[in-house]
Amino acid sequence: MNRYTYYDLIHHGIRCFATDRLGAYSEPEFSMYLSLMIGKDSCSDMSDDELINAVDNLRQEGYLEEIKRLIPH
Repeated sequence: MNRYTYYDLIHHGIRCFATDRLGAYSEPEFSMYLSLMIGKDSCSDMSDDELINAVDNLRQEGYLEEIKRLIPH
């Protein structure tokens, strides 16, 4: 598993989520959004299963649609 691929997917998904739902996104708020959505404030603190689940949830919500080809199978 390439954790950095999952980190990038999660960052992208949360950026799309914040822009869609809140109208704006700033990088310093990433930890806050991640904590609210996942329960941890850093991707590096997440287990492999948590990373996979976070990406799956963001994909199901439609926030990874334009980059879904990057999601490992």
